[in-house]
Amino acid sequence: MVEQTVRRTWAMGLTRRGLIMSAAGWTSVGLLGRARADDDAELNTVVKGLIGRDATWSDRVRLTMPRVFPNGYTVPLTLQIDSAMTSSDHVRQVRVLAPRNPIVDVATFHFVAERSQPQVATRIRLAEPQFVVAVATMNDDALLMARAWVEVATNGCI
Repeated sequence: MVEQTVRRTWAMGLTRRGLIMSAAGWTSVGLLGRARADDDAELNTVVKGLIGRDATWSDRVRLTMPRVFPNGYTVPLTLQIDSAMTSSDHVRQVRVLAPRNPIVDVATFHFVAERSQPQVATRIRLAEPQFVVAVATMNDDALLMARAWVEVATNGCI
């Protein structure tokens, strides 16, 4: 009877090992979600401490960085903000923050309505693996932010 059940389970593609691995995978997804929420809370605290107000996570701000980079000396960063750049809807400035760097405020970019595109491509230094945060200040004083995780192998800040 037991042998027949094992064969039937194996035939369906579900084994005890597969069941355990699936459970472990779903557990890690839950832990990853909890860790991400903790990271978001920490990043919100950093932003509020530096800027003095809460910012909102937004899809309008796109921060693109390599997931893994060999050294922290010259990590590429691309930043784009969805904005018409008209007098009624434009980006005033964007601050790039690296909370684990000795100097958290890495860069600030200023934009002018009807005269510039809200996009930047540059390189920054990172002290260690961390989330990099971009906070865009809009013309209506709304703060929009995005983040990107970067794993650096060597320290770029001394």
